[in-house]
Amino acid sequence: MSQNVGIVVAVQGIALLLQVVSELGAEYRAEKRMRTVDGASHDVDYVVKDGEAEVGVKVDRKTEKVTLIPRDCDAGPGKALAGRIAQRWAYSKAVGELKRKGYTVAKEQKQADGSVRVVMQRWR
Repeated sequence: MSQNVGIVVAVQGIALLLQVVSELGAEYRAEKRMRTVDGASHDVDYVVKDGEAEVGVKVDRKTEKVTLIPRDCDAGPGKALAGRIAQRWAYSKAVGELKRKGYTVAKEQKQADGSVRVVMQRWR
């Protein structure tokens, strides 16, 4: 029995997501299909590779949601890469929107658990 494992991210435009992949030092290529280690075949638009980790990226054009499908399914470096992509995308989206509204990054700290604490400020 095969399970569909993935992380779903609501994205407006694929360009920011591909920029995030590049910022993480990973590479992406356009692909139509990807096979996971459990033998399941998935329709994808891109495959992201970072060392031994691979993640399929499926974009739903109607809802603009992106599903990240780790090649190693529910464990291992692929799932970790999918998590880093989702986290970095959320960071880029939030900071980008706040900068657009006039805020600047006052302080940024990487926490021990890998999360990032960002303090933004705006002068009136």
